[in-house]
Amino acid sequence: MDETNLEVSEAPVKWHLFHSLQVINGVLKEAEHSNPDEYNSKTNFQWRFVSVFNKIPRNKVTAPDKVNPSYNITKKQILEELKKARKSIEGWRDLEKNNFYNHAVLMNLNKRKIRKFLRVHSRHHLKIIQDILKK
Repeated sequence: MDETNLEVSEAPVKWHLFHSLQVINGVLKEAEHSNPDEYNSKTNFQWRFVSVFNKIPRNKVTAPDKVNPSYNITKKQILEELKKARKSIEGWRDLEKNNFYNHAVLMNLNKRKIRKFLRVHSRHHLKIIQDILKK
């Protein structure tokens, strides 16, 4: 998990794994505590790009501090975050249609958009991991 390939990413494989899990947990936690009545469905170009192409361009966005872990991540931490993510994903089913996550770039994502975002985001990092491991 300490594998790196600086031509692909400065971060090692373990960072991408942990970050992806943190995003799942953070997004779903915020959505769970959101007020569906405050949801605003306004979208922007960035969301349309992500939702149409199912892709996040590489090296265009920096992870916010709350989901930007250090590179000193242990296997135990990853497994703990994975356990939380499984529970968070189960909780997604209980969200109301307009529970939402306010993304800094993509704006408000309701339950349906959250699902799409998490799928695209996770695949984005899994693809980076694959490219790191190709060496």
